[in-house]
Amino acid sequence: MHWNTGQTVADRYIASGHRFVFATGLYLAYLVALYGLVGIHGDSIGQSLTRLLAPLVELGLFYSFTEWLDRRWRGRVVTALILSTAAIVSAIYAVQIYALVISGNFITVLAIENRTESRIVAQRSLYLVLLIAAVWWLIHAIACLRARKDPRLRPGASLHRQQGGRWLLRVALALLLAQACLVPWQGSTSLLEAGYRQAPIGSLASNYGKVLWSNLVLPSSLQADSAGHAATFPLEKRMVYSAPLPFASTGNDAPIKNVIVIFTEGTSARLIGAYGGRYPGLTPNIDRLAARSMRVTHYYNHTAATYRGIQGQLVSGYPWAGGGGDTDAWESASQRSSMVGISYRSVPMILRDLGYRASFLSPHHDTVELNTMLRMLGFDKVFSFDDVSRDIAPGNPMYAVEGALSDGELFHALNLLLQRHALSGTNQPFFAGAYNFGTHAFLDVVAFGLKYGDGSNPSLNKLHNYDHAIGTFLDYFFASEYAKNTILVFTADHATYPDPAYRQAAGNDSQPYFVDQIPLLIYDPFHRLPATYDANGRTSVDLAPTLLQLLGIRRADNSFLGTSLFEDNRRRIGFAAIGNEFYATDAAGVYPEGNIPPPYLKPFADDKATVENYYRLEKTNRVFEPMHR
Repeated sequence: MHWNTGQTVADRYIASGHRFVFATGLYLAYLVALYGLVGIHGDSIGQSLTRLLAPLVELGLFYSFTEWLDRRWRGRVVTALILSTAAIVSAIYAVQIYALVISGNFITVLAIENRTESRIVAQRSLYLVLLIAAVWWLIHAIACLRARKDPRLRPGASLHRQQGGRWLLRVALALLLAQACLVPWQGSTSLLEAGYRQAPIGSLASNYGKVLWSNLVLPSSLQADSAGHAATFPLEKRMVYSAPLPFASTGNDAPIKNVIVIFTEGTSARLIGAYGGRYPGLTPNIDRLAARSMRVTHYYNHTAATYRGIQGQLVSGYPWAGGGGDTDAWESASQRSSMVGISYRSVPMILRDLGYRASFLSPHHDTVELNTMLRMLGFDKVFSFDDVSRDIAPGNPMYAVEGALSDGELFHALNLLLQRHALSGTNQPFFAGAYNFGTHAFLDVVAFGLKYGDGSNPSLNKLHNYDHAIGTFLDYFFASEYAKNTILVFTADHATYPDPAYRQAAGNDSQPYFVDQIPLLIYDPFHRLPATYDANGRTSVDLAPTLLQLLGIRRADNSFLGTSLFEDNRRRIGFAAIGNEFYATDAAGVYPEGNIPPPYLKPFADDKATVENYYRLEKTNRVFEPMHR
């Protein structure tokens, strides 16, 4: 068949208009995901137009640039450049569309920093999306090669097309300028949802740029040690609190005081029944713990995600490093040794100096760097998945959730450790932490898990399943001698990540921030605590000094930024920081940096400066003097 006799109109159209078809297909797929699957609504007319036009700018840039290349040059190098550009554009749109569908948002700075956790969201549907994108690119590539091979179909074959090529170059440069202007506008509003000014390529470029830039500018040098010890380690102090505890003693004369702290993975307070949750029977076991404990209200997470959350609460600080990433991350092989060498003063370190044995029950394998971080924080023993399967509960089925212990197995192991007095000797007090994984964002309960209601909402399912698991621990705990000599603290490492399932369950009164009220329940057999205590917007940076005040440990070397909840910290707001995103909190809610109420601007600026200084002190290992470690 010859082109000039037998080729169909469709052949000619596909061969000569393939690039426009390719870009249009990506745009339509994006709109289907945005409006059909995510269900964006509430935009003004101007915002809707901006949301529609922003991706046209970047796709128009791709079209005009590659079309200009196609008209201007031949050769394999140019062909490879055209096709590789198309492959990159297709891949970015595919992963951003997938991110929109599962999270309601583009890939965020936090997701880039924690991309080692991508296994959690790497479901079959991701591979299907990538396969569709690859097939779409392959069709485009075949048409492109076919058009470039036949000189009569090549766009630059006539003077008219050559003149059109010059016009395309002007369009490409204009769109490049427009894209350069749009990228700075791609920044997050701190709402974990797609902003109306964001587009797939621009958003990813902006967020990657933020990660790279923050790691470049953070290690600024500090004026140094000649000013003396106070200037070298400006956070160090000797007192944990000053005012006496405002609660009477129960008269309990137990010779030892143990502490157990349960860090629930990613759980806000608003779904829990004791905190006003609107789902009957969702958390009956947590609710009965609340009935025997002091329930702290208007209490927020001060950072995220897990690595920062657990470390930040135990050292009462704002860690810069998260879990994943290329730099300044626990799972970065090149940075791990330097991060282990940073000196902090943590709750387990302080208690060890006073004769406590400190242990932590982790759901992860030994190879996961969360366990490395926990050891750095001063725990004598970190019990891992491997310890549970090998020593604590050998022979039991190790039901795993994305490679971690299920919540049921975790609390079963905690019960066994308590029964065997494995957390300490019989006459030695212990401090024990535990962290679960089953309530992590984007997960649902596994096949054997307990679902809530009709099982249609994963966020409700995993919280209900977790409640059942912790119920087995509470049954044992309150029937044992530990109920008489152990302070039990129930809290979270950070707030729930507002994925679509959680936002549906949480209702319209919740904002999609990664800062929210989190549970804090304190069961204390040594003090007559009130049933409810209002934290008035304060955050989890105050947990460490609060625990030590309950134990009566007033004097201890520390570098805490927080203050015991039972003391007036003379601050009008709470403060949260997730890397370079900053928030103010009060009893009424959460305020991102761009929306701080005028009365809070001065304390917010002061707190931001304090946290940024903490980041710099970490970089130079000046949070706490190493010789004290």
